[in-house]
Amino acid sequence: MIMSNRVELVVPSVEYFFSYVEAIKEYEQNNVRTYNFSSPNECDIFDKFQNYRTGNNILENHVLSNYFWLIENSEFIGEVSIRRKLTDELLRRGGHIGYGVRYSKWNEGYGTELLRQALLKAMSMNLYDVLITCNDDNIGSAKIIEKNCGLLENKLENMGNFCPITTQPKTSNIPCPFGTWKGN
Repeated sequence: MIMSNRVELVVPSVEYFFSYVEAIKEYEQNNVRTYNFSSPNECDIFDKFQNYRTGNNILENHVLSNYFWLIENSEFIGEVSIRRKLTDELLRRGGHIGYGVRYSKWNEGYGTELLRQALLKAMSMNLYDVLITCNDDNIGSAKIIEKNCGLLENKLENMGNFCPITTQPKTSNIPCPFGTWKGN
């Protein structure tokens, strides 16, 4: 793992835009479909992020969300969306937190750090019972979730190619860097 102490979660900024676009290209070149970065070819991404934060001009059945970027030494590393409430669909697929790490930074600990910082942000937003989902075959994401105190809650069937692992940090005997989580 080659991670510096200067890894931080920030509000998306034009300062990191070109690095963000490079990350999108890495996903396209490597046919990665586990997370969809916002395409600057489709919209002004900064307006989109602001709209999701404020609730202005968001699509029907979409929810208030806060987007953050993981940055290291002025380089975009990853993105996380923290949804403040869940629709029925998000309860099945998507959850409160969705995240992606640029392909060139996979398997270096950045996903674990991104989710760790996202969970701290979620707590600051009074989200303590957090639902995170991932595809059943996304072993890397499942490990990231587990490293951040996620517990397998269930697996959903009959969803086509999507069989998520649903994890929820809960109160347990396992030491967790986030303190005690509110359970169901």
